[in-house]
Amino acid sequence: MTRQELYFNPLGKLVASFTEPIFSTMFSKYPHEKSKKFIPLLICVLTVILALVFWTINKISLIYALIGAIDDILRFLMLFYIISLILGSVLNTSFQASVYTTFFHRIGLPVVKIVRTIVNIPGNGVVVAAVIFIFIIYVLANSGLQIVFNILIAREINIVTILLVNTKYGLMSLVDLLQILTWLIIIRALISWVSPDPYNPIVQLIVALTEPVMGPFRRLIPPIGFIDISPIILIFIIQFLNIFLKRLLELIF
Repeated sequence: MTRQELYFNPLGKLVASFTEPIFSTMFSKYPHEKSKKFIPLLICVLTVILALVFWTINKISLIYALIGAIDDILRFLMLFYIISLILGSVLNTSFQASVYTTFFHRIGLPVVKIVRTIVNIPGNGVVVAAVIFIFIIYVLANSGLQIVFNILIAREINIVTILLVNTKYGLMSLVDLLQILTWLIIIRALISWVSPDPYNPIVQLIVALTEPVMGPFRRLIPPIGFIDISPIILIFIIQFLNIFLKRLLELIF
């Protein structure tokens, strides 16, 4: 995030409130621009800490705990960039453009530029190619690391199996986003009963994340009197898709 976003963007303020204690404590001797260079080191430290937690709780070997920690970090980054790409594209071309539009759009823009150099797709069609590109990078990176770890511990490796397993669980993670979307819709429906402050950063974030789905769906299913039943029907559809896609992936893989 830029300094302007951290101070003026509601999402930036929310992120800054959680991260400022870390940066002010660990990197207090460095200016803001220089402290950003330590972020990769901070991610590595957090990965090692996560591996130690896995090692302690699950009572597995440290090498497997490290593999699991790296897998979680890579999966998080994949989901983060895919969500940013989709939201940046949808919000930037809809009436719901807000303070979050520029943020999500700017995150996904470097990936879009890379994909455009490979495949020149006009309009928002490039977003689909960018999502596929990020997913492929995740599968290859995760599989490559697992192959290296298997070689180091002198185990027999099956490259095809590793690729298929990472593809399966990567797709499962994408399907799990539907469950998160369900909870966001439920939260939005609940807070709508209490007339929430529209300038609250958390309220704005929930609206920004759910409106691309709820907006068009609400136009298809108008309210019955004073009751808006579109969220309930939408939740049932999302749950059906969640179950169907997971069963399909189990059959394919």
